[in-house]
Amino acid sequence: MTIAAKSTPLAGAPGMGANARGALWLLVGTALFTLIFASGRFAGPLLAIPQILLLRYASGFVTLLVVTKAGGQSLDALRSPRPGQHFLRACFGCFGGLSAIYAAAHMPVAAASAVGLLEGIFVVALAVVMLGEAVGWRHWLAGLTCGLGALAVVIGQHSAATPFGDVTIPAAMALLGAVLMAFEIIYVKRLTRGDTPLSMLAHVNLFSFLLMLVPAWLSWKSVGPGPILACLMLGPVAILAQYCNIRGYRLADIAVAGPIGYSWIVFAALLGLLAFGEVPDLKAGLGCLMILAGGYWLTRLPATSGG
Repeated sequence: MTIAAKSTPLAGAPGMGANARGALWLLVGTALFTLIFASGRFAGPLLAIPQILLLRYASGFVTLLVVTKAGGQSLDALRSPRPGQHFLRACFGCFGGLSAIYAAAHMPVAAASAVGLLEGIFVVALAVVMLGEAVGWRHWLAGLTCGLGALAVVIGQHSAATPFGDVTIPAAMALLGAVLMAFEIIYVKRLTRGDTPLSMLAHVNLFSFLLMLVPAWLSWKSVGPGPILACLMLGPVAILAQYCNIRGYRLADIAVAGPIGYSWIVFAALLGLLAFGEVPDLKAGLGCLMILAGGYWLTRLPATSGG
């Protein structure tokens, strides 16, 4: 997956610094993942969510095989000495994605993504338990700000007149998705110590495809070739989004790259407004701002701290 910087449009105009170029890569990656996140909403009742994910992971894995061979590499480059950890990571990511897509399909996209952004504070909590990191009071206060913002979003959407009705279950699914995705991030951090990005992407797509076989088979809906092709296109889009994120994190400092992830709520709100006519009420809007503020504060703090 090596692409010469000078051959890519995001390589940057003359004089553009590494942080600026990295931020552009990350913004593109976040925007692409927003489309994937809303795939269940676009599909509506036409396709089951496990069916969408199965097709996405299948085409994603095939895309990686093609990229590997086109790059002149052996398929052995996709192997890892830690398949068990990759399988656990795939479990968390696969079912976390399933929960997040379900939430976005059954509540406003911006609200679902707002709850999903609680992933950041869950990562901090898991880093304390699983990685032994010391976290200070400012980290917890920033996380509490995010949590209160998410609560405001859910209350606002629950009280507003929306076509979704009661959003308690979708909000709970969004929360579950945030927890599972936080576990995945911890495993990604562990796996980056020794595994290549290509190997990591190959394992997560293959294992996730296998995990979705039974749920997709049980919920499969017969449709024409058009919807199937649209789902298959999600695989290359997801690989491209991952590639953009890898490029972004390599170029930009963490202090710059971290807050970019919170642009997800902005892209989700725009998508909800333009594609689905969703206009957040005052409570939901204030909640989104609180999550953005808390998340940005969290990313500006040191990774480890005694207070």
